[in-house]
Amino acid sequence: MKDACYGKNPISSKLSAASAASVLSKLSAASVLSKMYALSSRAFKSFRAYMLCAFSLSVSMLLLAACGAAGPPAALRDSGDPAYEALTVQIEGLRELGGGIAEISIAEMRSLPQHDLEASYKRTTGLNEEYAMSGPLLKDVIALAGGNLDDYAGFGLIGRDNYYCLFPREVIDGTPDLMLALTVDGSAKLDDDKYPAWAAVQGQFGPYWVKQVEKIIMYAEVPQKNITNVWVFSRLTEGLPVIEYEYYGSQDNAIDLEQVFSRLDYVDSKAFFSMKSADGFMKNEAMNMVKSRYYIKIDGEDAPTNVAPYIKLGMNVQKISWFSTSADAVFFPEMLMMYMDTRQVNGETGIPLDELLYEVGLGTVKAAVFDILGTAGQRYSVPGSELSGAIMVPLANGGAKVLWQDGLKYESVELQRIRVSG
Repeated sequence: MKDACYGKNPISSKLSAASAASVLSKLSAASVLSKMYALSSRAFKSFRAYMLCAFSLSVSMLLLAACGAAGPPAALRDSGDPAYEALTVQIEGLRELGGGIAEISIAEMRSLPQHDLEASYKRTTGLNEEYAMSGPLLKDVIALAGGNLDDYAGFGLIGRDNYYCLFPREVIDGTPDLMLALTVDGSAKLDDDKYPAWAAVQGQFGPYWVKQVEKIIMYAEVPQKNITNVWVFSRLTEGLPVIEYEYYGSQDNAIDLEQVFSRLDYVDSKAFFSMKSADGFMKNEAMNMVKSRYYIKIDGEDAPTNVAPYIKLGMNVQKISWFSTSADAVFFPEMLMMYMDTRQVNGETGIPLDELLYEVGLGTVKAAVFDILGTAGQRYSVPGSELSGAIMVPLANGGAKVLWQDGLKYESVELQRIRVSG
């Protein structure tokens, strides 16, 4: 019925659905019948033709009645609550604003072209969720504030609950219909856990679907990392206090990320904290969001995973394989083994060291020199060109060892970290 009213009849092919409904509503049923009867009397001479015309008229009247009862599509209606319609989403970082902040109200966003989306996404718990959404494209919202989304390297969304997600260029380019949903399942006034807008990012993992969007931060450039140290998580965190963290009914051991950072030489507050899961999902957080009350859950279901008071279940990065700051990467050996290519050395299976370094974000390996540091104080200075002859093998204690193929002069060690030499 909706298609018949709003997209697949001769009237709506030339007029908008709302305009057609307005025009037709001014004609009474009697006047329409009278006009159609006169037309049928002149145009059709046979009783059969007359009956066909009458049948068509009846169907048309039923469709008009249905359209009139349904009203315009939900995306064209507001909530009817002026205070709600006046709620705003802030946009900061636009160079066009010279460092100022723009505020776009829900009512202003409704004035933009509205798009319908049969939305579906997969939460990191594995559950699929589906919604009928309507709203403006994000690029149109940015344009309303005077900016051009194409001119920026990325943006971040912050929810009223302080949840944050960075959208790098590859996610933006891979989601051309990225929108801010203002209407969900026919309701133009979103629930408390969703308003003022809900990011609809079709084709992306659940953590990108930020609810309660209240701020958009534009980035002219995304700070680049310069990874110089690659740590085994269990060795970096050895001796740190482990807390019991209760999360959605499960009480598991966790380590405070602030404590982890205290063991690193330098953490750039302007950089991003990046995480990658064993299923390939990658998420970036603003560093100021993870420096306090942010934890890595190290046992229990889906561990290792990130947890914090404001991270809802299903919005985590589960089975984290590695994470990184501006200069340090930290990996979980068993998680990397779940998806990386392996090879054998002396009968044991592991990941080539050069491939491990590429995976966690080092751009140059072959031309560099690395220090392989063992847990017992061993140190080997190794040209990057030789790292393809070594493998990282996970250990039962959460650590890892390095094995070398025959012909290389180095001894096997339990690994603490790999450091760029010099």
